[in-house]
Amino acid sequence: MVDKETKQPVPQAQIQASCSYQKNIDETGEEQKYTISDGYGRFKFSFARGFGFRINTSALGYLSGLDYKLVKNNSMSDTIFLSAHPFNASLVVRMQNEESFSPQEPFIRQVVVNSTEKGEKKRVYLLGYDFLNGTNTDELDSADIWLEINQSNQQIVLKAHPKGGIFPVLKQEDSDFVTHVTRAPETGYTRHYVITGDEAGFFVLCRNGNHVAKVIPQERICEIIYQVNHQTVSEKGIRFDYLFQPDLQNRLFFPVSASIIPVSEPNF
Repeated sequence: MVDKETKQPVPQAQIQASCSYQKNIDETGEEQKYTISDGYGRFKFSFARGFGFRINTSALGYLSGLDYKLVKNNSMSDTIFLSAHPFNASLVVRMQNEESFSPQEPFIRQVVVNSTEKGEKKRVYLLGYDFLNGTNTDELDSADIWLEINQSNQQIVLKAHPKGGIFPVLKQEDSDFVTHVTRAPETGYTRHYVITGDEAGFFVLCRNGNHVAKVIPQERICEIIYQVNHQTVSEKGIRFDYLFQPDLQNRLFFPVSASIIPVSEPNF
């Protein structure tokens, strides 16, 4: 563990490693271990098997980090660089209004329109979210994430723009996604992700390949059903809060102490 600027070791850093392995032909398993770096910033983990690691790091005075490492050999060594809290970081923060629902609130969903008129076919369309402009959109070329629902098993699949990606962060008893995971990973993003319900949130790499958003979804799936012009409309999907980092010099950092740009005056 090393200070990114001074290149000095960071002692007493807390490190949690989650090792993914092939449990059987259909399932993957995960084993977690925890340690603290010594006076020279050194640490060590040992796992019987695995193909990839998620490494959560935190240290006093530094931004928490999340790294993804692929296992290529039986042993590997690496240096993790920690960044001190930046004082000039400025986040865009969008929070849901729990008292009411507005069409402008972040809500990725699948919309199904059934008509009571004879001969009218069911219509299905998708609404994604554009973090660069802070808006819901039905133009998926301008969306960073959206979802699709499998009608046979109701499985919900998150999808990202071809130049972007999704990085899920699973719930942990001793860790809060909003306050403890303050740095997004550089790599490990995927184009498709099946929702399991075990996610605390997601990092989303935007379609420009540079900006990153931190998404905190509602724990329950939102479904709205209403009638309009002899049609039954069902909107089903995920409402969420998010943090967006407009500062490309600190594009992976989401410090809790950052200033908040008002929702009514977004500055992208």
